[in-house]
Amino acid sequence: MSPDVEPANVLVLASAMSDGKTESCYHLLTDSPPAEMDLLRIVYHRSPDHLIEEWTDLVGDLPANTAIVNVNDRASADVSDYDTGNENVEVFTANPNDLTGLGMEINNALTALSETDNDIFVCFDSVTALLQFVDVESAYKFLHMFTGQLHTTGAVGHFHIDPNAHDDQVLSRLKTTFDDMVQADE
Repeated sequence: MSPDVEPANVLVLASAMSDGKTESCYHLLTDSPPAEMDLLRIVYHRSPDHLIEEWTDLVGDLPANTAIVNVNDRASADVSDYDTGNENVEVFTANPNDLTGLGMEINNALTALSETDNDIFVCFDSVTALLQFVDVESAYKFLHMFTGQLHTTGAVGHFHIDPNAHDDQVLSRLKTTFDDMVQADE
């Protein structure tokens, strides 16, 4: 990690369809020049191809290395279905109903990225989607384990959640596993 990038895990509150969500995401992911960073994206409702295209449109050059964990009900699909055409992009798939399997795929992706000296940035999109498949306590335990793993690897992570989709009790329970919580500008 470069000295100006502090390991942190931030819960980003933003409506799922807001411009603020996208803007805050890319703001948090671009603290380092792309050539000096590795990127891990965990996504539920967007394809790896869309993420690569969006990055290119909004940022330009791709990160040195990118790992995408595509969480969907086609987790058994052949990863070659997600060929991005870039050898520095690796796609993993996970089933949304299997937190253990998701954790294993995230670990595989983080392990691959940790082999470089680049800064590692992580985007988890989204905690709201995660909560469609598991209860709050299971999500809390999973996120607590994952944020701890990010601290251990020195990664900077942010986690999207739609505050309109959850009551205050859910947000209060989950926010304790993060270093900070921010409201994205609409």
